Amino acid sequence: MNIPEIKSYLSFRPLITSLKKNIAEGNRGMQKLYGQVIRDLESQPELSGIITDLNILNKNAEVIEELLSAVFPPTTANFMYGISLPLSIRMVYASPQFKKNLLNPETLDMSFPGSETQEKILHQFTQFAYELILKKFMGYHSTETARFIYQYKDNETGLNHYMEIRMDGRFIDVHPSGEMPHFPADLVDTQTHRMLSVEELTKKIPLDKFRFEGITVLRINDVTQQEVITQIKNQLLNENSISGDYLFEELEKSMHDLIGMKEIQIGITPFFKINNHYIYSEAHEANSILFRQVKSVSERDDLGDYFKVLFKESDSPLLFTSLNDDTLEKLQPLPYYYNEGIRSLIIYPLKQGKNLMGLLEIGASVPGRLNPLQITRIESAIPLFTLTLEKSLESLYNEVVKVIKRKFTAVQPAVEWKFTEAALNYIIQHRKKSDTAIERIVFHDVWPLYGAIDIRNSSSERSVCGQKDLSEQLQNVSQLFDRLKNHINLPLLHELDFKLNKFLTVIRQYMQTEDELMIHDFLKVQIHPLLKHLQSTEKNVRKDIQLYFKSTDAETGLFCRHRKQYEKSVSKINETLSRLMEKEQNAAQKVYPHYFERFITDGLEYNIYIGQSITPRKKFDEIYLHNLKMWQLCVMAKAARLSHHLESSLPHPLRTTQLILSYNTPISITFRTEEKKFDMDGPENARYEVVKKRIDKAHVKDTQERLTQPGKIAIVYSHSKEAEEYLEFIEYLQSNGFFKKEIEHLELENLQGVVGLKALRVQVNFDV
Repeated sequence: MNIPEIKSYLSFRPLITSLKKNIAEGNRGMQKLYGQVIRDLESQPELSGIITDLNILNKNAEVIEELLSAVFPPTTANFMYGISLPLSIRMVYASPQFKKNLLNPETLDMSFPGSETQEKILHQFTQFAYELILKKFMGYHSTETARFIYQYKDNETGLNHYMEIRMDGRFIDVHPSGEMPHFPADLVDTQTHRMLSVEELTKKIPLDKFRFEGITVLRINDVTQQEVITQIKNQLLNENSISGDYLFEELEKSMHDLIGMKEIQIGITPFFKINNHYIYSEAHEANSILFRQVKSVSERDDLGDYFKVLFKESDSPLLFTSLNDDTLEKLQPLPYYYNEGIRSLIIYPLKQGKNLMGLLEIGASVPGRLNPLQITRIESAIPLFTLTLEKSLESLYNEVVKVIKRKFTAVQPAVEWKFTEAALNYIIQHRKKSDTAIERIVFHDVWPLYGAIDIRNSSSERSVCGQKDLSEQLQNVSQLFDRLKNHINLPLLHELDFKLNKFLTVIRQYMQTEDELMIHDFLKVQIHPLLKHLQSTEKNVRKDIQLYFKSTDAETGLFCRHRKQYEKSVSKINETLSRLMEKEQNAAQKVYPHYFERFITDGLEYNIYIGQSITPRKKFDEIYLHNLKMWQLCVMAKAARLSHHLESSLPHPLRTTQLILSYNTPISITFRTEEKKFDMDGPENARYEVVKKRIDKAHVKDTQERLTQPGKIAIVYSHSKEAEEYLEFIEYLQSNGFFKKEIEHLELENLQGVVGLKALRVQVNFDV
């Protein structure tokens, strides 16, 4: 737009008038400081009126500087400030810093980099001029100061800087140049109290109808840090901003401006944990410097644990001014950064309370480039990075929960009403009182049912499979060495073959964990580097070596055929049992709604809670509890049959055991917000939890026999009345072919904190 010219006249009269007013109001300090200055100025007519000849200022520089000390205290000498003609870029006084950075010595005008900035400032002056006009002649309420921020790029560094200009209009008087113009009523919106735009105002009230007398006080501050922090905040608070490539590039540019250095790398490494397990998401790790070098899941887990311990008691960042051979030994992860080309490094922990959520990484390729000054500059941005990681984790958690519910947990509509009711109550109360806490979700007097379908000897089976894989791999390497010896005269092959045979002997006899680790290390450090070298240099054996490596896992370098067969078998059992349980649960919920949750381990566990407090809209009777116990026993028999029929189709043969806990005392459960699950409420219910945890590995009294046995269902109880109830169920199911005729009545060994438990055990009939 065409910016109208402002009629601007220099005068110290408005400033003198303001000082005289303060003195008249009894400010003795003002009288002592400025009384004589005012008298000196007023004794010189050329200074007390409108000043047209600016050369007068040089002649009276001393007295003018004394006057201006009322506006600019001596303690501000190192800052940028100055005095201009009213709403003009023509300066009449400037501090040394102002002169150095913003003053054109030839024209005495303020000079800003870029014509666009200059135009914006002139536009700001024009708007401020209209505010002063409307304030004086229409009673428009406006501030006496204006603030404007401009950005410029340093041509040498390429970094952005932000400067704030504060204009003080307290010492400007507005007068009509001639006849007072007419002021239309629509200059200010009566509802919003906003005045028209500058473009509209210039049409209705030409600016040349007024003159401005006095001075404009200008203060210039470098606000780069505050502005960049605001930018970073806006960038980070965008959903999933850390996972967006374009947004991360913008974030990296902002960090360059904040730190004042362009030749640096910025990285964010998240250590997200859900249900006490690290969760890795490619989208969130794309901008990690550390994870560019670390691909193995186990390595990432180890690094997460390492940093968690490292920053357990400290929130302070780590600074490595120079990465070299000496410093690389100080911290386990430093070689990863070194291999990425980093030679100067800052690692800043991002923590939620005491929990480490991730790292902010700042790296430079030149040693000594980073120092404590950069840490100081980024401190104010750390809470923003932490908040963003919290948001990212929450978003990721919600996605994981959806998968868990879809794959492992049955839909539980029975308790949805309680959560809805609590949320509505909170909203209503929060409107009345802002510090309202949401009510606890508790269900009183519910009957618990517990069951577990466990894969027998899962840990030892997994270990056996690992030993078989190692044995096959060592034998394969030994056979490969026999072929290599026929083509290559390398004595080292004989020495390594000797070690191979020693390790094979260890595996056949008795292998401990330390032996397994030694074999892994032997293959990784001694065997594989040699084979890879021979693969690239010896054409005669290249195919043999390639065939060997095809049999190894790409990530671990180990044979894993048996272990994968075991894992496939476990997965097939779990998936089959989960489908069965989900189908049966859907039918049971229709009889009487109840809470049901299951957990997938090496097998399946589940908790059931039923009672009037869970389903208040349907009258509860104990017949529903008895029915659910019968349902539980039937489902356990079906699960035993199903897993038995699976055995012949499993890659690795596995068997399951079935366990039921009978507990005929109602309990209370409460929803634990932190763990997002229901738990026992109150110490009186603790015994039930203790019994659940102990009975899985229990033995029959005075024997070494485990209570749980493949093909059988064990029912643990405390009182004879409970046994009588289940004996009736068993008798009925025997008549329907579910169980064989023999029923075992057993006493259990005393468990830690639990004594006097008994059990019924019945054989499942697989012949029908």
